[in-house]
Amino acid sequence: MLNSHEQDAASYTSPPAIMSDTISISTAAAPSRLGVLIDAVGEREFEVELLSLLHETSGAEHCTVFCLDDDVPRGFGAVSLDGSNTARANATRYLQRQFWRRDPTMEVARQQTRLTHMSLIRRRIRSIEDPELREQIYAQMGERLLICGPSAAGGIALSMLKPGHDAMFDAAGVLEMQRLASLLLPIVGKHISASWQRRNILLALTSITEIEDCIAQAAQKFPSRERQVCSRIIYGMFTTGIALELGISEETVTTYRKRLYQRLGIATQRELLIWYVTQWTSGEVASTSLRHSLSWELESMAPSLSTGTVSGRH
Repeated sequence: MLNSHEQDAASYTSPPAIMSDTISISTAAAPSRLGVLIDAVGEREFEVELLSLLHETSGAEHCTVFCLDDDVPRGFGAVSLDGSNTARANATRYLQRQFWRRDPTMEVARQQTRLTHMSLIRRRIRSIEDPELREQIYAQMGERLLICGPSAAGGIALSMLKPGHDAMFDAAGVLEMQRLASLLLPIVGKHISASWQRRNILLALTSITEIEDCIAQAAQKFPSRERQVCSRIIYGMFTTGIALELGISEETVTTYRKRLYQRLGIATQRELLIWYVTQWTSGEVASTSLRHSLSWELESMAPSLSTGTVSGRH
């Protein structure tokens, strides 16, 4: 563990200097709030519960989750203790203006996840040499902790900030985070995976194009017109609507439906929906596009990733 003087003296301009602040992770004993966090996996309140645990453990007041498997890091969730937009706004600026390319801590995190190592990186904000990075992203902050490593969702990083120009995470809190990291990263990764799956299913049922693309990849190899009818049945359209949209008669739609059901050995629309969802989840057709849409490269973010308020924990 580095003392404050060692941290201030550490240089982050080259990998060897950065690595001196990289701490091995040991196994943790579960804190009492961990069960609450596990119960929130895949739910809207997960980020708030995560920060609640981080705050009680280390005093962190802002946290951001990054996914690191792509060529560029992507933000997944951001939350501030006071319910402000601070964490999200800073993370959005960090990604959109590509400050991550100038951030040696993020470079180490990406290296560590590629090596399948789990690490904790501690960084005094005033020791950041890049003045624009320091002032644009970490203004009013004293210290940063970043936990990174592999997970069910690929390489991820959990960034925590302590506000106040001279504020530091206390030694006991850092030690607890060091021990807790081996439990936290798998839980955060599971939440990310669950969120992707939920959004995949939503997309799978609300886009005729996506539905038809999935059907086209099925082993049954449906003819083009049959795929068009099938996708619209799954989408929820009635026979009349399908006929009007495709420019065919209702009798023709009925014929295609019968052929479709015979091909699949089913008798109802419910069975067709079950077949389709099974096809979608096994193929993971939208996994890449959904990962990208869940980042905030643009100003808009998915509702479940919005900032939240952690009450009663100041």
